[in-house]
Amino acid sequence: MEFELTNTKHEEENENPIEWVRWYETTNNGEEFTITTTSISFKEEAQPVFYLIDEESNKGTSVYAAHHPNAKFTDATPHGIRLANAIGRAFDIEGNVSASDLCEVVNAEKKPVVVSVKKTDKGVLWSVLRA
Repeated sequence: MEFELTNTKHEEENENPIEWVRWYETTNNGEEFTITTTSISFKEEAQPVFYLIDEESNKGTSVYAAHHPNAKFTDATPHGIRLANAIGRAFDIEGNVSASDLCEVVNAEKKPVVVSVKKTDKGVLWSVLRA
C-alpha cells in the first residue's frame, strides 16, 4: 500500500469558539453558578472530567471527578462526583452506572438541562433541573 503525503496543514478556524467559564470563581464570591447544558461529555484519560456545554451561547465548564494529584485538600468529595449524584437525583437513577451512561441520559433530553452550583453551610450543593 502506498500513500502520497503532503505537508500542507489544514487550518480550520472555529467560528464560534467556546468560552470556558470557571464555575468555582462564581461560587467563591458567594454567588450561585448556573449553566444551561445542551451537551455533556466525559473524558476518562489523564484526569476524569465532565464537560458541560451550552451550544446556544457557546459557553462551557469542566468539572473534575477526581482530586488533582497536587491537591492540598482531598477529604471532600470531588465536584464531578457531586455532579454525577445530582444527575442521578434529577433522572431517578440508582445503582452502578458509568459516566458515559449519565451523559447519555442528559443528552437524550429534548430540552436543555440547567446545572446549578451554590455554597451552603454544609458545603457545595450541585443540582440538575430539568425543564
